Amino acid sequence: MKYLPILETERLIIRPISMDDLDGLFEMDSQPEVHIYLKNEPIKTIDQTKKIIEDLVIQYEKLGHGRLAVIEKESGNFIGWTGFKYIEEKDKINNKIDFLDFGYRYKKEVWGKGYATEAAKACIDFYNQNMKEIKLNALTHIDNIASRKVLEKVGFQVTETFHFDLWNLDCYWYEFK
Repeated sequence: MKYLPILETERLIIRPISMDDLDGLFEMDSQPEVHIYLKNEPIKTIDQTKKIIEDLVIQYEKLGHGRLAVIEKESGNFIGWTGFKYIEEKDKINNKIDFLDFGYRYKKEVWGKGYATEAAKACIDFYNQNMKEIKLNALTHIDNIASRKVLEKVGFQVTETFHFDLWNLDCYWYEFK
């Protein structure tokens, strides 16, 4: 299964992440505001970001899919990431495995511009056309209203709440319908 698309929307290009995205990914993941509803542990060094990209490339090679860079067409800038991550036994979430976790993260400067929803719609369209044989889920911190709205706009429904031990957070569990 190889699912590494290059998707295009009106304002965005969505493509595999590479070392060309190192500075943009570091800039985003070092912003404390980006981590408010995560572990509250922003990235501290560029080497941490290099490791993230190296791990993504391994995932691309092993599984044929993974998180994707979101590039703003007008500026050509990396503004975030979106897409799917296959959850195996070692990455278990909510006591569940063998599913795609749909997620996204964006630089604080682009919040509120509709990019997350625009990119999510493109990814869900791709999923519906190419990947429906793999179960699709998502999660979000119970207080992250903006993220909840994105997930619900593209067809996810809350099915339960759970405590995400790895991050010590209370979350909503979403299933794609």
